[in-house]
Amino acid sequence: MKLHHYPILRLLLPFLLGIFVAYFSPVTLLGFWPLLLTATALLAISVIFFFILPFHWRFCVPLLLGLSCFFSSLFITHNIYFPPQLPAVRNMLENARFFTVRILDKPLKKEKSVRILVNIVSDNSGHPINFHALLYLQKDQRSLALVEGDELFICADFQPISPPANPYAFDYQKYMRRKSVYFTAYSPASNWIFLQHHPINPIRYAASSLQSYFSELFAENGLQSAEYSIITAILLGNDETMDPELKSQYSSAGVSHILCVSGMHVGIIFMILNFLLKPLDFSPQLRYPKAVILLLAIWFYANITGLAPSVKRAATMFSFVTFGQLIRRPVNVFHSLFASMFILLVINPLLIFEIGFQMSYLAVFGIVIFQPKISAILHPKTKLGNYFWELACVSVAAQLSTFPLSVYYFGQFPNYFLLANLSVIALSFLIVMTGVLLLAISWLPTVSLLFGKILTAEIKLMNGIVGGIDSLPGAVTENIAVHWSQMLLIYGIVCAIFAFLVYRKSIYKYLSLCSLLLLGVSLCLQKIASFSANTFTIYSIDKMSAMGMNDGGRGVIFLDSSAFVSSNAYDYNIKNHIRMKRIDKQIVKMDTLCFARGKAEKIGPFIRWNQLTIFTLSGREYLNPLSPPQKVDLVILRQNPRIPMKKLLQTFDIQQIVIDGSNTVYWEKRWIDSCSAYQIPCHSTRRDGYFSLAPKF
Repeated sequence: MKLHHYPILRLLLPFLLGIFVAYFSPVTLLGFWPLLLTATALLAISVIFFFILPFHWRFCVPLLLGLSCFFSSLFITHNIYFPPQLPAVRNMLENARFFTVRILDKPLKKEKSVRILVNIVSDNSGHPINFHALLYLQKDQRSLALVEGDELFICADFQPISPPANPYAFDYQKYMRRKSVYFTAYSPASNWIFLQHHPINPIRYAASSLQSYFSELFAENGLQSAEYSIITAILLGNDETMDPELKSQYSSAGVSHILCVSGMHVGIIFMILNFLLKPLDFSPQLRYPKAVILLLAIWFYANITGLAPSVKRAATMFSFVTFGQLIRRPVNVFHSLFASMFILLVINPLLIFEIGFQMSYLAVFGIVIFQPKISAILHPKTKLGNYFWELACVSVAAQLSTFPLSVYYFGQFPNYFLLANLSVIALSFLIVMTGVLLLAISWLPTVSLLFGKILTAEIKLMNGIVGGIDSLPGAVTENIAVHWSQMLLIYGIVCAIFAFLVYRKSIYKYLSLCSLLLLGVSLCLQKIASFSANTFTIYSIDKMSAMGMNDGGRGVIFLDSSAFVSSNAYDYNIKNHIRMKRIDKQIVKMDTLCFARGKAEKIGPFIRWNQLTIFTLSGREYLNPLSPPQKVDLVILRQNPRIPMKKLLQTFDIQQIVIDGSNTVYWEKRWIDSCSAYQIPCHSTRRDGYFSLAPKF
């Protein structure tokens, strides 16, 4: 692949540069409107130069177009991620409590609430706001009956979505900002009323209705529990009912991509429709209606599945294929990839930061670049052997291009990915085809029930294969800590080795060796840093006590319940910190009376670690005054202790108080006020985030 053969890169590369500059720099050198004016002026100048300059001077036109793309991406990205109206809207939300909101998406049922994406239309004074927010309503019959398009009048305290409260935790604030959602609020049942229903976009309504209708058809034809959740996820993009343990098995086996609607599914729909509409190719006049039908069907299916990044990429690429068929010209894969990426990023530049978008494009690039070279290594003589060899080549190529990014984000590598893909890919294709056929013949009850039984058996077989691979010893390598710079070095090694094997030039060999050396040095420095790390951390977990000690890579995590380790809250708040700091953890329950490991020792409510004395005061503890008071470095308040501050100070000479998330808001406020009255340093994990303490030496 020679980059100068793809003119679209002259627009795509500066556009990407502008996105990264706007995203990672909180303030641009130019203002909001100057960015737009600069981009427009450069575009106009490039058009004028193209028509008035002599041919040998037109080399400056691509440069001006590139600069125009750069400033355009700065403008679009800043408009989405740092909207200029945000400070004014924040002030309006602080000064008002009553709002009119409109539901923008299908409400999502949670354990004790209903989560709704809303547009804050206006405040009670009628001032327009028009900003998106996440609204949590108390779960009852009224909130469960709400649908997209409903308008509500609510009393709520909208607050900016909080940044991560724990080290290396999932940054939900950035994640939602990339979706243009900036605020959140909770409203009990008594604080909102229904106003009216507004008709929603007819395409969205039809897509949502069809998704619900197709889901009901699968249920009516005998698919239940795991089988139902699998088919609705891989064919309709609805994974809300999927068991987390089942998801984990697919992830550990390296086939979690099967559970998402991807390019393969769009390709199947395209293939089926293209085959059914084949007779229209014989008439030049009917080729245009065929192209329109294909385009409408592809994008309507993409809407049904929720327009995931991988689906957008596939739908855009198949749109180029359709246009190519229409004008009878072959479509270059790289042209399609670059052009589809540019179009999608112009619509929403922040898609580049979506994991699904990155993985989808990297997988396709890997398959297109690596697969032909890998496939040429061996030429099986049988059709069956050739099929499995080609499938293995595609799996290896996709894994080569995605595993550094996957390890960076998720910290694990599926060791049996090739076995899993060879076992499951063909079966998943069969499942999708059977699911499509079931929907197509659902008007024939007897036949559709038969297909429902076949589909159930296929999914059970696939789940059994995945579960078996997941249960194999060493199925997954976990807790891999990779920095973004190390991820780039791994990509450099992969690309340099591949280039050397293909082109046999020494420069690629030296590049791979240099990258490997830099990676080794980086990993060694990271390991040395983990050996010298010594911190005591109190995590910010709602309704939970969680604290950990890291002593040169050997760690102890104290939790209220050991079952918390298998929860999503642990994954979001603690797991990544343990992984990135390379801590060999041991889980201990908070109510354990005696425990010792390395320099950590727990005796009752006392914890001693690296010459620090820590006392955990819970609602069940009783204190007796001491003379003189015992000196402690840290007192951790948990589970609403009701002992007066005066009595606490008669027992301990306190350097610092930390109020963890297991306390209610009421008792947290009382303790904060008491600490302020007695001038004792106080840290609330709910208010201030996690607390970290270094040892004394």
